[in-house]
Amino acid sequence: MSTYLHPGVYIEEIPSGSRPIEGVSTAIAAFVGSVSQGPVANRPPDNETVLIHSFEDYVEKFGAVERKDDLMGLAVSAYFQNGGKDAYIARLAGAAPPAKAATNGVLGEASGTEDVLTITASSVGQWGDDYYFRIIKEKATDLEFELQIGPRQDGKFVAEETFKGLTMDEEDDDYFSKRISGASALVKVAITDAVAGLLQRGSLTGGDVTGAADVFTNGLVDGMTMKVHVDELGGKAITLGDPAAAVADGGLGLTGANEADGGRVAAAIETAVGDLGPQESYAAFTCTYDAAAHSFTLISGKASSGSRVKVTPSATDATDLVTALALTAELASASVHGTARVIPKATDSIDAQGVKLEGGAYGEPSDDDYKTYFASRLVKFRDASIIVLPGKHLNAGGHPVVDAAVAHCEATGNRMVIVDPPPDEEFESKTDFQDLSGPTSTYSVLYYPWVDVPNPEYDAEKKPNEPVTVTIAPSAFAAGQWARTDGRRGVWKAPAGVQVQLSGVSSLQFDVGEGEQDQLNPVGVNCLRKLPGFGRVIWGSRTLATKADPEWRYVPVRRTAIMIEESIYSGIQWAVFEPNNHLLWSSLRLNIQNFMDGLFRAGAFQGKKASDAFFVRCGLGDTMKQSDIDAGQVIVIVGFAPLKPAEFVIVRIQQKVGQN
Repeated sequence: MSTYLHPGVYIEEIPSGSRPIEGVSTAIAAFVGSVSQGPVANRPPDNETVLIHSFEDYVEKFGAVERKDDLMGLAVSAYFQNGGKDAYIARLAGAAPPAKAATNGVLGEASGTEDVLTITASSVGQWGDDYYFRIIKEKATDLEFELQIGPRQDGKFVAEETFKGLTMDEEDDDYFSKRISGASALVKVAITDAVAGLLQRGSLTGGDVTGAADVFTNGLVDGMTMKVHVDELGGKAITLGDPAAAVADGGLGLTGANEADGGRVAAAIETAVGDLGPQESYAAFTCTYDAAAHSFTLISGKASSGSRVKVTPSATDATDLVTALALTAELASASVHGTARVIPKATDSIDAQGVKLEGGAYGEPSDDDYKTYFASRLVKFRDASIIVLPGKHLNAGGHPVVDAAVAHCEATGNRMVIVDPPPDEEFESKTDFQDLSGPTSTYSVLYYPWVDVPNPEYDAEKKPNEPVTVTIAPSAFAAGQWARTDGRRGVWKAPAGVQVQLSGVSSLQFDVGEGEQDQLNPVGVNCLRKLPGFGRVIWGSRTLATKADPEWRYVPVRRTAIMIEESIYSGIQWAVFEPNNHLLWSSLRLNIQNFMDGLFRAGAFQGKKASDAFFVRCGLGDTMKQSDIDAGQVIVIVGFAPLKPAEFVIVRIQQKVGQN
């Protein structure tokens, strides 16, 4: 509350109390099951459930659909073809046998038998065994290299990904990890433990200091200057010795034509660089003189991938040490990089067609893997409203994964699972379905029969013996049509009818006639049918609770309730810890009524008037007693009159008899 101390006009903003509730998304599908490649949702190091927004996103993460047994890829394709908008992809992998990613090592130029890099397929599975890599360099001494990854086609390497100008210097913008991480869809590249023992402290060796120039007599004098670049600390000019001072006072005490002078100059360089600062590169810097080779060696004090030393002129007079040490331009630029010994060795001499990645394996997920994923991971994605299980279906011998998915939906109360019937099994009567002992939950839905789609392996020229079509489960088609209907008409519209025409369908595995549907519709089996003039459509909108819980017989009724519950749940979080009094109750009623009124105006409920369509109650003596308030509870009751589909349109015709 403001404090008013001086006379004047005070402007204050007063909250209106309006906190609009927004309707949640009702059509985000979660596809859970096996995939040949891509991030794994239930195993480290990925532990990643991927949200995609198009089939192109799926291909980018999990690869193209090229096999007829790629049930996940075919299902996701059908989902987006039929109107799907967003989807979570949960690739599950088993622990026995353990899932592995194909991999191989890369030797360094000076590492002997030690690998300096490991190149590993981006995800577990045998798919990685089909890929190869090449390391390309112009010269063995190059500090940059090129990495190519790709398969072999007709015996020849084909580069699908190419990364040029890579380095092993972690301080460089072209450091292999910076360039490849996140950019490669095929591989992950990592440095090995062996590299630490192979890293050099960047060094530079000067030229011969004897010869015609007789530099010991004429060139090495007190007051000499040079410029050193040590690591990434910038160029620093140093002066060696004081021409006006004795050795004890800072002079070098050079004698001329004496190899001992080389050692004194080296010591002076080392001291001068050490005085530049406390950094490890300076403090542990060394400079030595080799009398036999007549050369100076300058070495950084830091052993890292970025260690280096370079010497450049600092003056043009006769006292410039670059000239005195005969460091030609060629020698000055030949400083040894800290990672020169760990630069990968070119593979062309090993295998011109690339080095094979090996050892990939994919452990098929167990029933327990599914159950654990539902309970510990999928439960965290509250916006997932539809579950599809490619490769899992009802079975007369038991269907534990389907049962676990249904139990998960009932526990969360905010999603439904679309269950698939067994493949190649025709339902001619309701007992054919009932013998499967399927779920009877209001959160489960089943569509029948399976669907024939184009076979991705069929090629009229290369694979003419492959079948033209392959049969897949109907659940993904239905999930896509749910999303399409939600977007066009709303979640309260049954996703069925002549407007719900299936896309990407070559044929239905079985033809369902009216006689068969007379048997199946009452037990909650939604049929896919081919209707003359309309094509292949969804012709049913019931849950599997048709008999067990008829209040939730229809798919749109259950899904509308889920949408209302989730929207209100998300929209009134602000009320937690507010004072539990009439102001809070009034605010809750107002905000929920506004939300429900918006749905009523959109046509979501029965009734000509809002009072006929819904009600919102909250208050002491109505929804709460004092004991509820004392227990910290505020109770709101929301009721609505759901729209139910006109499942049976009955036209009664009678003959009009002429009147006298």
